[in-house]
Amino acid sequence: MKSRWLLLVSTALAFMTAVLLLERPGVVAQVGLGLATAIFLWFFVRIAELDPRQILTTIAIATTGEVVLSIGWGLYDYKHTLIPLYVPPGHAVFYALAVVTARERSLQKHAAAITRTVLILGTVYAASSFLFLNDTWGLLWWGVAFVLFLKSENPLLLSSCAVYTILLEWVGTAIGNWYWLPEVPYLSISSANPPAGVTVLYIVLDLMVVTACGWLWRNSEKADPSPVPSLNIAEER
Repeated sequence: MKSRWLLLVSTALAFMTAVLLLERPGVVAQVGLGLATAIFLWFFVRIAELDPRQILTTIAIATTGEVVLSIGWGLYDYKHTLIPLYVPPGHAVFYALAVVTARERSLQKHAAAITRTVLILGTVYAASSFLFLNDTWGLLWWGVAFVLFLKSENPLLLSSCAVYTILLEWVGTAIGNWYWLPEVPYLSISSANPPAGVTVLYIVLDLMVVTACGWLWRNSEKADPSPVPSLNIAEER
């Protein structure tokens, strides 16, 4: 399982990096990358034995969030189009990465130490970004993320999410696929590119997916008493 987990993670990270590097303007490029990401996601879900309903829920919630935060609020802008077609399935890839990492037995044994490390490094990063980049927005967001960590029943899932998504944000903003505005619209709060606490968005996404799927599965179980998969990632193999 350990070697399988490492293969899944390394392949997914390499694929998404390639997508960011290959992104170009134009319908053909956008459709091609969107389709390639969707196909990769399909294979990833099958190999990792994840429930497709969680993945579809992730895509639905993430796409709604993109419309609200990017197009509606204007917190960040994409370089080539309003919302690139690879973004919705890409969010699901990173959700799947967090799930397969959180259910890895070798990591579960050290979940407390991993979570403490993520919290310490995240706090140092947020404080440094605030002091040197005037990243007030990032510091506020990290404060919210910190509270969510403390209240979470599965901090390893949130730790995995935080690590993978800050890497995604660093790479995406460095290449120039998207950029965060230096001032939060309507609030006049300064922000870095990316804000240090940006992982809170992905953490909230993961929590919303787990909550939504739990509600949907409980209701489906009432209609159909046949067994449904557990949402407790720590119990999955």
